[in-house]
Amino acid sequence: MNRLNRYIMKQLIGVTVFATVVLCLAVMLIQSVRLVDLIVNRGLPVTEFAYIASLMVPRFVALVMPIAFFGAVLFTYNRMINDSELVVMRSAGLSSFGLAKPALVVALVISALCVAMTLFLMPVAAQEMRFHVEKNRSQWGAALLHEGRFTTVGDTITLFVKEREGSELFGILYHNQENPKAPYTILAERGAVVESPAGPRILVVNGSRQSFKDGKLHLVEFDRTTIDIGVSTEGDTTIWTQPEERFLPDLISPDYSDPNDSFYAPKLIAEAHNRLATPLLPISYAAIALAFILRGGFSRQGNIFTIVGAVSVMILILVGHMATVSLAGKQPVFLPVIYANAILPIILGLFAIVKLRRHKLRPPPFDTAVSTG
Repeated sequence: MNRLNRYIMKQLIGVTVFATVVLCLAVMLIQSVRLVDLIVNRGLPVTEFAYIASLMVPRFVALVMPIAFFGAVLFTYNRMINDSELVVMRSAGLSSFGLAKPALVVALVISALCVAMTLFLMPVAAQEMRFHVEKNRSQWGAALLHEGRFTTVGDTITLFVKEREGSELFGILYHNQENPKAPYTILAERGAVVESPAGPRILVVNGSRQSFKDGKLHLVEFDRTTIDIGVSTEGDTTIWTQPEERFLPDLISPDYSDPNDSFYAPKLIAEAHNRLATPLLPISYAAIALAFILRGGFSRQGNIFTIVGAVSVMILILVGHMATVSLAGKQPVFLPVIYANAILPIILGLFAIVKLRRHKLRPPPFDTAVSTG
């Protein structure tokens, strides 16, 4: 029996991993489009982009892995029914619950992985992603500096960069006329965008500063200096920590002394319960899929209606989960419904599996007519 269980589990894990990878890649490609701007306009290295994109994986895995596992259960068990493998296993003495046991064991493993994702990896990845995205987006100078053309910043600063490689700049012209009576121009061989407490600056080397005063040209050469590109971070306030960046204790117990936390407290608490209830979904999906597919039995016409019914119920559970989390963020009275939506299908699904009738998985009838030629 253990060998049969391992056989089913191997099939389920293989299909689940494949479907999860495909779905995660598809979702990451869609979501990564908004980060392409960091490469095209802000000179973000491809390696940095790949690292930032990888930080989205925990969130997507926790979202798509339960769905991929649900599909794996339907696919694997339906194939085994059509190939009469479940009939052989039933003949070997496996009960309905025994047939469902491998899928339920894998569901528990996936549930444990979802716990790790939602309670630890998701907030860690979200914090890291926030840091890197803000760090690169704060370098507005790299976004403003398009190589080979003049760029005006406000009404007083004009910039020109001959070439650019990432955040490194070559052939820099900088004209500043904040003081109309004393405008000046800086020419430099190369430079790079750097951060300072007052905002992004351009560090330039091997250049000169030219200005007119009293009708005369004044030229000052320098080895290194910094120039203002007209973007200031003064007045920035402390950034509020988003719900996805918080660990469970910070969500369960918001800081009511913080106006933002106080205002969004119901949503923060709802997100905490969402993190706790999400790992129950793989078990819920597995119980529903098994209840439908095992009760469907063998059919020469296929099990399309059984599969459609299982998918419909899974979608209802998923939509119900998202809806109740949203409602709980407004009305805390809906918090218990989040758990009911995940636990009730498990109870009903297991009850249906235990009550399965044996003849549902009977062998397909053989034709008795034999051609005698």
